[in-house]
Amino acid sequence: MVAEKPRHGKATQPLILEVTSECFLRGAPQSLRETLRRQLTINNPKYMDAKRYSRWIGKQLKPKLYFFKDHGSTLIFPRGFGNRCVQLCRQQLGISPEIVDNRRKLPEIDISFSGELRPYQQQAVADIFQRSFGVLEAGTGSGKTVMALAVIARRRQPTIIIVHSRELMLQWMERISTFLGIKAGQAGGGRFDLQPVTVAIVNTARKRVEELAPHFGQIIVDECHRVPASLFTDVVTGFDAFFMLGLSATAFRREDGMTRLIYTYMGDRVHAVDSRVLADSGAVIRPDFIQRETGFSYGYRGEYAKLIKALAKNDKRNTRIATDITDMLNKGHSGTVLVVSDRVAHCEVLSEKLENMGIDTELLTGRTPPELRAQIVQKVQSGHVQVLLSTLQLIGEGFDCPGLSTLVLATPIKFEGRLMQVVGRVMRPQKGKKAQVIDYVDIKIPVLKRSAAARTEMFIRWEQG
Repeated sequence: MVAEKPRHGKATQPLILEVTSECFLRGAPQSLRETLRRQLTINNPKYMDAKRYSRWIGKQLKPKLYFFKDHGSTLIFPRGFGNRCVQLCRQQLGISPEIVDNRRKLPEIDISFSGELRPYQQQAVADIFQRSFGVLEAGTGSGKTVMALAVIARRRQPTIIIVHSRELMLQWMERISTFLGIKAGQAGGGRFDLQPVTVAIVNTARKRVEELAPHFGQIIVDECHRVPASLFTDVVTGFDAFFMLGLSATAFRREDGMTRLIYTYMGDRVHAVDSRVLADSGAVIRPDFIQRETGFSYGYRGEYAKLIKALAKNDKRNTRIATDITDMLNKGHSGTVLVVSDRVAHCEVLSEKLENMGIDTELLTGRTPPELRAQIVQKVQSGHVQVLLSTLQLIGEGFDCPGLSTLVLATPIKFEGRLMQVVGRVMRPQKGKKAQVIDYVDIKIPVLKRSAAARTEMFIRWEQG
């Protein structure tokens, strides 16, 4: 092979980009390597927060996070950044690198999809099919799982699906049986049974990634906005599968400021389902947004965690929330009321208050045993739960229950991605259902008042699409 001449400067050694589980760039001049390093470096949000609030930093907390490795003259980085690397090569050098594709592709499996896709789902699947890896962004109720199963059937590659919880794993296994007509494999939850389509809990996948990787030509990561967590990145970079697909209701990760790393690891966004399309097609219902002011006050000194702790313990505020819910139920409210807080103890306090007011409640938190969680979900599905109280983390992802009709935000949510997820719990359509979101605004606390105003803006923006 004769090396291409760059647009500026003399001929260089061949520029080669090898793609396996990661990208390996060889032959890049120093100027290009520096550009790539800069784009693969971000400010450490934990360091920035510690500095902003004058917390102790120590030696372990570094100001920068680096998502590349130098190995001699080779630059190694996540393969989701591969397309961006090629673009930078063209922009800076006027040439494209020679691609050496060593990703794993296995013999095709005999599989077919028995479902029927809505038009917007058909378009999403078609767009996904144009790229070998990338991210599908689609809101709650869009049918991400069904679209992914259609992709599996079309690509016909042995596939591993990475999830973060046992509940999600069981949901996927049930959908695989329904839409693909096959038994799903399971890696996690006490079992290790590999099948052509296998669902793995991320903890198990990381522990056994070397054992798993040779069996799969496609990896799908559900709720891929969790990818920047080291647990997920270790798994993603451990697979050399030819195809990679990230699924997310939202790609926002404003909590940690690391939004772009989703695409660095998983690839570019290949399709985004318009929220207006979901509403117009009947895939979701738009909730009414109601704000109620509280009289809660607190001497805020910049320590947000202490503020929320005081808020969650405030008896007058908690009594107000419980009374509002009781009044609503006594007036004939239909469906289950979902109350969310980011504190387990807060959920327990509100549950006790509601029970004392004659309301039947169920608690779904990290303290709830897995077998009891399944029973509670079944009770909610069958309409036998008046109020379900849950932590944000547990209810935010992978909880599919159309019987939830009203969402009560017992603690404020600051970040759009998380708010979108939890609001999505009451947007599942059901005959005769009307959905609403009740947001408590603590007007005496400026930081919480601003947070409430931001939520109002978010809802207006969602309404406008």
